[in-house]
Amino acid sequence: MQDFAFKIEKYIYYMLLLTVAVIPLQQELASGCMNLTFAAALLVAFYKGRSQEKVLHTWEQWVLYMLLAIAVFSLNFSGDKFMSAWNLVYVAGQYGGMIFVLMRYGWQDRKHLVLYRENDVTLKSNLAYNWVREQSWGNSFLGNCLQKYFRLPRPLQLIGAFLTIAVFVSSVGVAQKFLGVIADSIWSDPDEFPELKIRVYSTLVNPNILGGYLVLVIAYCCAFFHVLKQHRITRFGCLALGLLAALCLLYTYSRGNWLACGFSLLIFAVFYCHKAIVPIMGIGVAAVVIGGQAVIHRLASITSGEDTSAALRLAYLEGTQAMIEEHPWGVGWFGYRFAFPDYNFYLDDKNVIMYHCHNMFLNVWAELGYPGFLCFLTVLVIFIYNAARLSCRGKTPWLRAMGTGYVLAASGLSIGGLTDHIYFNTQMGMLFWFLGILVLVCRKMNANNEYL
Repeated sequence: MQDFAFKIEKYIYYMLLLTVAVIPLQQELASGCMNLTFAAALLVAFYKGRSQEKVLHTWEQWVLYMLLAIAVFSLNFSGDKFMSAWNLVYVAGQYGGMIFVLMRYGWQDRKHLVLYRENDVTLKSNLAYNWVREQSWGNSFLGNCLQKYFRLPRPLQLIGAFLTIAVFVSSVGVAQKFLGVIADSIWSDPDEFPELKIRVYSTLVNPNILGGYLVLVIAYCCAFFHVLKQHRITRFGCLALGLLAALCLLYTYSRGNWLACGFSLLIFAVFYCHKAIVPIMGIGVAAVVIGGQAVIHRLASITSGEDTSAALRLAYLEGTQAMIEEHPWGVGWFGYRFAFPDYNFYLDDKNVIMYHCHNMFLNVWAELGYPGFLCFLTVLVIFIYNAARLSCRGKTPWLRAMGTGYVLAASGLSIGGLTDHIYFNTQMGMLFWFLGILVLVCRKMNANNEYL
């Protein structure tokens, strides 16, 4: 078994790369890939131990341990301890696996930071790069692109996989619009929005989750387009993907994610690229023209609160507030659905099941109580603070782009989190931890690298 562990170690990073690529495609597939990758990494760690420096500071590790401990402790307050415990093992296990594998295999302490450096001492052990070179098509356009890709620092390869698969996800969403996907009645109010017949959801569960995913994609596209000014092909690709993702986001008709994207672009224009103000306004006008009456009506309904969806959200917030006041220690991980019937003031129907509050922050507060909420905020602040520093002090443009991308993504996440809790979805939750920990991985590479 020990020999097997040492043999598979060289493949674990590529298993992680595959996992990142399939996250938005299918939840069970992503879970299977993550579990296999985590199991392989644990096996190697058992026999080999730690072979590199820590990515996290000690106090940061304790914050994560504390968050996990609070989640476990909260099971005592759940209305169904077995279901909550099972969900904790299934979901938190995948999140923990992503964190563990990413911190061990998502970076290289001896890896150069300059893109496509010729004297790369790590190429001899780069399995994917050498495999492509050995193929008959290795010198073709595709082969050269793949060789360049696998010569990138690992964080860039990972974010590249995230953005590349976004082309497919966005294209499927746009295709759904023109091929015709009938909007489910639970996603829109036909009486209030009779002109809204189609809301796309692509490979994800529903339009709102797809919208939240696209906000992340657009944020990183903006960051890399702005920072990598000397790499024209990369910039053009980011611009094209950003526009495609924006079109797909338009057709989700997800008002909360429209606001989230708008706020993210505002942060980008104010703090990073003043020249983007006019183009962003132009894109906004174009979105209204393309979307027509359906977009105008959806935007107008944000403040009116006349449709069923908005009224339900306000009612859920009222019930969640009462839940928090009566359960200061929380109702347990995955316990919201079991406590909700007692706080369903709007419908007053005990048979209605609601898995989460349509507010990310209140949902965490309601389930994990005051300690869990403060711990979660601390984790979020750690990610945003280090991303902001990286966006200003990164030693190379791509490191600054990684920091900028997360700042923009977190801006959208925070605004979108006020109107929905899409990170209740396991796929989006995996992306939350992937992008956040990737910032700390980049921080480590930025601090340690001696090749510049």
